[in-house]
Amino acid sequence: MNRKLQQGQAMVFGLLFVGITLIALIVMFNQGVLTRDRVQLENAADAAVYSQAKLFARHQNLIAYTNRAIIANELSVAQVVALMSWSKRYANIPGWVNSFPAYQIPVAPPAPKPMISDILSIVTLPYQIIGMGVQAAATPIVSIYPRVVSSFNMIMGFFQKAFSIATFEAQISVPEEVVAQHRMAHRTDDMLEVATMSHLFLIQNFILTYFADYLPLSSLIDAATGASNEPTAPTPGTPPGPSPVQLETEESDPSPGSIVSDFLGGGPASMLVNNSPEMHNKTPNSLSSIDARNSARHFAALLNGSRNDWLSKRNFNATVGFGIPEIPIYLGFINIKLGFRFEVGVFNNGGTAFVYNPLSIANASKAIPVYGWSSLDYSSMGAEFNISLAVEICMPLAGCLTLFDGEFGLGFGLPLGAGTHQLVTNQGDQKLFPTQWGTPADAMLYKKNVPYGDAMRPVHATTWGWAHMPIVPTSHGHMPSDVTVGYSGSPSFFTLGADHADSGVSKEFTVAVSKPLESIRTSDNQDSLNIRQGRFALETNGVDDNPLIDLWGDGERMMTVSSAETYFAPPSGREESANQYSPFWDARLREPSRFIEFIASGKIDIQELLGMMSITPSYVAGFLIDLAFDNVVKPGRDVLLDKMPAPLNTFARGPIEDITDKVLDQAKDGIIGAIPQ
Repeated sequence: MNRKLQQGQAMVFGLLFVGITLIALIVMFNQGVLTRDRVQLENAADAAVYSQAKLFARHQNLIAYTNRAIIANELSVAQVVALMSWSKRYANIPGWVNSFPAYQIPVAPPAPKPMISDILSIVTLPYQIIGMGVQAAATPIVSIYPRVVSSFNMIMGFFQKAFSIATFEAQISVPEEVVAQHRMAHRTDDMLEVATMSHLFLIQNFILTYFADYLPLSSLIDAATGASNEPTAPTPGTPPGPSPVQLETEESDPSPGSIVSDFLGGGPASMLVNNSPEMHNKTPNSLSSIDARNSARHFAALLNGSRNDWLSKRNFNATVGFGIPEIPIYLGFINIKLGFRFEVGVFNNGGTAFVYNPLSIANASKAIPVYGWSSLDYSSMGAEFNISLAVEICMPLAGCLTLFDGEFGLGFGLPLGAGTHQLVTNQGDQKLFPTQWGTPADAMLYKKNVPYGDAMRPVHATTWGWAHMPIVPTSHGHMPSDVTVGYSGSPSFFTLGADHADSGVSKEFTVAVSKPLESIRTSDNQDSLNIRQGRFALETNGVDDNPLIDLWGDGERMMTVSSAETYFAPPSGREESANQYSPFWDARLREPSRFIEFIASGKIDIQELLGMMSITPSYVAGFLIDLAFDNVVKPGRDVLLDKMPAPLNTFARGPIEDITDKVLDQAKDGIIGAIPQ
C-alpha cells in the first residue's frame, strides 16, 4: 500500500516537474524570441538612422569643399585686381615725378637740365617697364576673368541648394533599403517596416537645418511643456506584453527648455545658413536688414582673413636703418617696454581688400552694402621713425595684464608713384576720393587689421596728399581705367550657424522602425507553437493608447526609434572649431532626445507641429518640396539670375528655371516612391 502511494506521489511530482519545466521552456522560448526580434529591430533602426546621418555628413563635407573653392576663386580675382594697382604704381612714375614741384629743380643750376625728375625717371626706368608690361597683360584679364569666376561661384552656391534636395531624397529612401537588409534571410515572411513617422522626423530635421524660423522656439517649448505634464505612457522600443516597461530618464534637468535644447543640438537657429545678403529683407532698420548687413560683413571678414601676404600687405622696401633694443622700465607693479627704429630709403607698400563704399551712389537707397575688391599701392622715398611701446600691470597672485602693446610711427616722404584699381558691381559703387580710402593720420598708430597694409603709413602722407591734384595720373576712382564694373558680388553659399559652430553637432536625425506582431514567432503565433488557449497561452499585447498610432501603421507591432547626429571631427592633433569650410564632418549614434520620445509616444503631435494636413505620400512630398523651393532653392536661384552678368542672365534664365523645375519634380517623384502607400 505504501509502495503504491509513493508511486502515486512520485507520478504527481513528476507531472508537476514536467509542467514546470514546460512552462519554463515556453517562457525561455518566448523571451528568446522577443529578445532576438528586439535586437533585430534596434539594429535595423540604428543602421538606418546612421546611414541617414552619414549622407548628411557627406553633404556637409561637399559644402565645405565648394566653400573652399568659392573662397579660393574670390582670392584669385583679388590677385588680378592687385596686379592692376601694383603695375600702375610703377607705370605711373613719370607722371608723378614730372608733376611734383620739388622734383622740378635743376641738378646743376643755372642749367635747366637735367632736373631731379629726369634723374628719377632714368633710375626707375626698369620698374616702369615692368609696370607697363604687367599692366598690359592684366588689363584684358581684369575685364573678363572676375565676371567668369564670380558667375561660377554663383553657380556653385546654387548647386549647394539643389544638392540639399537630392540629399533629402536619398535620406528618405535609404532607411527602407537598410531595414530590408536586416530581415531574417531564412524567413520569407519576416517583416520589418519603416514607419511613416520617420518621414515626418526627417522633414522636421530638414526644416530645422535650413529654415528653423518655420518652427519657432516658443512652439517647441509649449509642446514640450504640454508633453511633460501628461502621464507617462509606454515608450516605443519596449517589448510587447501585458505590462510594458516604462522609460526612466536620467536627465538632471527635465525642464521643457532643457528638453528642447537637447533636441535642437545647438540652438533654435538654423544649422546651415544661406550666407547671401539678398536672402534677407531689404527694408532699412528692420531685423532682416541687420541680418543682411551681418551676412555681408561675415563674408568680407572671411575673405580678408584668408588673404596671403601679397594681398594683405605688399611691402617691397629698399631701406637702411638701425634700431635700439627693447628697453625694459620697471615702475613698481607697472612694466614698460620701449623700442625705437629708424629707416630711410624707398618705401613701396600696398594691399588689396574686400570692402564696400558707404558713400556709394548706386546703392544709396538700399539697406544692404555692396562689397567689391579695392587695391591701393604707394611708393615714396623718405624716412620713418617708429616707436614700439608695451605697458602691463603685474600683480603677485593675479599675474600680468597688458594695457597696451603697439607701435607709433612718424615720418616724411616724397612721392614716386601710386596706383589703384577697384572691382565693383555697378557704376557709382567705387570710391572717388583719397579720403574714402583712409588717411595717413589713421595709421600713425599701427594696427594689425588694416585693409591696405602699410599704404597709409606716415611716410606716404605727401603721396596721399598729392593724389588729390587733378594733374596726377593716378585715380582714386574717378577715372574709368581704374574701375572695373560688372562684378557679381557676394555669392550665395551655406555657412554654419553660430549656435552649431559652438556645439559642433547637427540637428537630431531619427528613424522609427516597427515589426508586426504576426511576424514575431512567440508561442501564441500560428506559425510557431500556436498555443492560444489554456494555462500555457501567451497573450502578446500591442499599443492601444498612442493617439498617433496611425503614423506607426497600427498598434499591433513592436516599435522602436533610433537617433543620430553629425559632428565636427578634425584629425587627431588638429585643433579647429566647427565650421563649413573644413570637410571633417562625420556621423554617430546618439540617445533619442526626450522630445523625440514624446513624439513617438504620441504626447506631441508632430503632424500638427509641422502644420501638415495629411500623411499621404503625395501630400508629404508636395509639402516638403514647396517648403524647400520657397526657403532654399528659389532664393539661391534668384541670386544666381540677378547677379549673372548681362546678357548671359537673359539667355540663362529660361534653361535654369527649367532645370530647377525638373530637378524638383524628380525629387518629388523619388520621395513619393520612397514613402509606402
